[in-house]
Amino acid sequence: MDYSNKTSPLYLQIYGDLKTLIEQNHYEYESFLPAERVLSTHYKVERLTLRKALSLLAQQGYIEKLPGAGNKVIYKSMTSEPIQGIANAIVYVLPDMANERVAQPYHMEICNYLEKYCKNDNLDLIFTKVSSNQSTPSFLQNPAAIRGIIWVGDINPEFLEIARKGCIPSIVVSNNYPYFPRINMDDINCGYSATCHLIEQGCKRIVHITGFPNYISTFNRSEGYRRALLVNGLEVLPELTVQGDWNFSSGYSSVMDLIEKGIAFDGIMASNDMMALGAMKAVITSGLKVPEDIKIIGIDNIEQSKISIPALSTICVEQKSIAKLAFLFLKQIMEGASIPDEILIPGKLIKRETS
Repeated sequence: MDYSNKTSPLYLQIYGDLKTLIEQNHYEYESFLPAERVLSTHYKVERLTLRKALSLLAQQGYIEKLPGAGNKVIYKSMTSEPIQGIANAIVYVLPDMANERVAQPYHMEICNYLEKYCKNDNLDLIFTKVSSNQSTPSFLQNPAAIRGIIWVGDINPEFLEIARKGCIPSIVVSNNYPYFPRINMDDINCGYSATCHLIEQGCKRIVHITGFPNYISTFNRSEGYRRALLVNGLEVLPELTVQGDWNFSSGYSSVMDLIEKGIAFDGIMASNDMMALGAMKAVITSGLKVPEDIKIIGIDNIEQSKISIPALSTICVEQKSIAKLAFLFLKQIMEGASIPDEILIPGKLIKRETS
């Protein structure tokens, strides 16, 4: 779209266009705008010009800029009309957790890959969150407005049932809903491999930081941890398993709590990298050394794990593979082709400086 022949500054033209799209519910409340690189390409402007428009939208209360996640729509349209004009859209849906301000980097990396695959097929990608106690999301109120849905994590089964009964092409990721094809990580083996790696490095008292209790991946990664201890002749000690919520802060606070209580440990297996990074900060803040005193490993292999100091050991569950499979599965469903009921994505150990 070329705005160069209009008289007002480019950023004001872009601001006006995006403002109209938000007010008309093209970008619905609590969804995210497309990535900045996508918008800058669409409007044929430099990022700096685009960001001036986005800043103005934020000042006017239309969006909230969330570091590491993107630009979230916070303007709530007064109309109850369903989303219009997105019949070429695929929706990526995450559960909206009360204490999770931004989406996990792992999911944003998956979305970055999905966005590329969608663009190659002239499809749009819409990222949104749903809470279990909200009313029916607007994208489910008009099934003809979307091409398909990728449901991720602990989603309200009632929403999945609406999609099934409405014959909306759907797949689930990290979810065992039986009526849609499933893409799951081999989480038991991920937890097992991560814990065995620490044991091989000499650890005997290994802390396990779990994720949200309702997640399949939480249960399975914890089961892998438990099996690794038992296979290697180590006792499963309740005081060494602590509840996390996938976020950096929970990794930090749970490990600080253990240290303050004087509970001894020599290793940490966190159910994702963000909690592992938080745990590492707690260890270092307490005057201990990583990996000399405490060895740490996470699961996911997000970008932050590669550049942390020291660099975080992790189990890589490749985001690109999940994005590619999710897109291909959904595309085949939309075309009426048959696909497997479930695919398990294996993890791979990446040893870095923390172990």
